[in-house]
Amino acid sequence: MNTSSLFNKITSLSLSNLSPVSVAVLGTIRLTVNGKPARIKSESKAAYLLLYLTLARPHRLQRTELLDRVWPGVESTLAGQCLNSLTYSLNKLTRPFLKIPELIIHQSGYYHLNTEEGVTVDLDYFEAWSEQGKNLLANGNISDGLAFCQQALALYQGKLGGESNLETLIERERLHLIFLDLLARLADHYYAHHEPVEALCYIQRLLTHDPCREDAHRLAMRCYTRIHQRTQALRQYQLCCQALALEFDIQPEPETIALFERIRLHPNNICSN
Repeated sequence: MNTSSLFNKITSLSLSNLSPVSVAVLGTIRLTVNGKPARIKSESKAAYLLLYLTLARPHRLQRTELLDRVWPGVESTLAGQCLNSLTYSLNKLTRPFLKIPELIIHQSGYYHLNTEEGVTVDLDYFEAWSEQGKNLLANGNISDGLAFCQQALALYQGKLGGESNLETLIERERLHLIFLDLLARLADHYYAHHEPVEALCYIQRLLTHDPCREDAHRLAMRCYTRIHQRTQALRQYQLCCQALALEFDIQPEPETIALFERIRLHPNNICSN
């Protein structure tokens, strides 16, 4: 996806407005057809089939591999019949809304999502918009950069869905780190532009997901001091200490301790920074 095509599509927070058929796997696994959610349970075989095809994109999955993942331990003939029935049902559901009328394409024993002909996937836009937003902010294009970042955040409905096997665990953590990094980047941006209250919104959201992020605790302390809430800044330090002790049984970094002492003794120096 190039920047111009992405930006032309940034006017909506809904993937269903980008394409009549979309697959989302951040949070619960969802299939949207013509603006309406399809009736797919989050722990169903249909959900897992969509998940594994999404994670495999743009590559294809061999039929035997797909059967092993979605129907582990099931006799191959029966599993194959289940796969045929499921792909037929999903394709029938989406057929009226695609140029080439298959959501899932099967060719020569391999399966893949029909992303070439209009099926959108939330992961593609989440990663592309996150990266583009941060690059634009770094280059001084504030309004466009914030728009891309906000769009990416709106797509992150929660951690990657699906089973907790090794593949999904690794991808789930990678995507979650992108989300946390985006929150941190926005917090830094608003603090640097003298908007500490706005920065705190992103910091608090970040700490909700990762309470041991010392850089976020430090930035929160600076924000509270800048808006003349010194007591709250000192409390933030205590929250940091408690989180680190509970999770890792460690003390804060020297930088965090030094900031606490500066706020305790010389808060005006922090406010002026």
